[in-house]
Amino acid sequence: MTDKTLHKVYPYRWLILAVMVPAIIATEIYWLAFAPISSLAENFYSVKSIGITAFSLIYMLMYILFTIPASWVIDKYGARRSVMIGALITAVFGIVRYAFADVYVIVLITQVFIAIGQPFLINISTKIPANWFPVEERSTASGILVMAQYLGFIVPMALSPVLAIQIGVKPMLGIYAIVACAAAALVAVFLKEKPATPPGPEAEREDISLSSMKKLIKNKDFNQVLIISFIAMGMFNTMLTMIEKILTPRGISLENAGWVGTAFIVAGVIGAVVLPIISDKTAKRVPLFRVALAAIIPLVVGLTFLGGYAMILVDAALLGFVIMGVAPILFQHGAEVAYPAREGTSFGLILMAGQISGIVFAYLFDLTNGAFGNVLIPMIGLLVLTMIQFPISLFMKESDVLIESQKKAQQNKQ
Repeated sequence: MTDKTLHKVYPYRWLILAVMVPAIIATEIYWLAFAPISSLAENFYSVKSIGITAFSLIYMLMYILFTIPASWVIDKYGARRSVMIGALITAVFGIVRYAFADVYVIVLITQVFIAIGQPFLINISTKIPANWFPVEERSTASGILVMAQYLGFIVPMALSPVLAIQIGVKPMLGIYAIVACAAAALVAVFLKEKPATPPGPEAEREDISLSSMKKLIKNKDFNQVLIISFIAMGMFNTMLTMIEKILTPRGISLENAGWVGTAFIVAGVIGAVVLPIISDKTAKRVPLFRVALAAIIPLVVGLTFLGGYAMILVDAALLGFVIMGVAPILFQHGAEVAYPAREGTSFGLILMAGQISGIVFAYLFDLTNGAFGNVLIPMIGLLVLTMIQFPISLFMKESDVLIESQKKAQQNKQ
């Protein structure tokens, strides 16, 4: 409690996070549901490789198209309404997908609609912390919601091969539909927009408009976050998409390449919990960015040149821990330096930048690899991009929101 009469922190805030996690996991499951079983899915639907790859590309494209409308809904009508839209879309079209699981065209169409629902669910990762949590806990809360996205990556990677082989593609989609329906029910019952008393000081906020968007684009501190997010998230998406092409030329089997990808994500989940807690406890964001971006450089070098499965596995885990762990801190910092632009707008722009770079980097990686017949060339390209990030971080500074919070905390102690 920061002020006994004006501000109050409610235990219910943790239940809010708990019911959001399954909803976010559900939407991410549908992004990668066919990724680890692409050859099996190709045979099931009698389509070429691009026909299955289209499921992932649709998710990134729909996010780019609908992130601004989703952010507008969040800022205009609130996080709860946005989450309900996304959760219901996921559940309804998840059921339709299961009912017509044998018909490729219908399954592909359902992917379009489910992908539309994604930004309505994940663009609240700074809005809900702002509504329910004091400033010193918001990075942690944001980290938990981002971690839910990572868990959504892991679930299909681990379960889709087992379910598709043991019970078939249609029953697998039925199980995923049940998950989506259960998640929608949880948010419908338990999710609330905000507490009766705010958890911390509130100031006037600008509504989303062309004027506020121009201010955000001209915001030097926010642009630094955008550039780093563009590079880091593009690298993340590309590495996961191309993990087999990166590793198999060095004699790593397809199965072991999959385990390297799993280690990358699992360690990233741990990092997404640990690093934001450190950020909140120390009340520091920028120093963590600099340490993380400096550490990523030798880790990408390792992923590029290391030989031997064990060493690559460790390197990938460390890389995942750092690059995914620092992401929620970067998102929270972006929301703080974007103030008074609303959280949904700033977070949506950051994620949209990452989706665009994911498509561009993955396409250029594949194109370069095919042109030169050597994965080393595109990996060096990723390494150069990695090295660009650190100098940018040297010009970053802590947000006024965080500095003001520190001052008030020190005054309260006195």
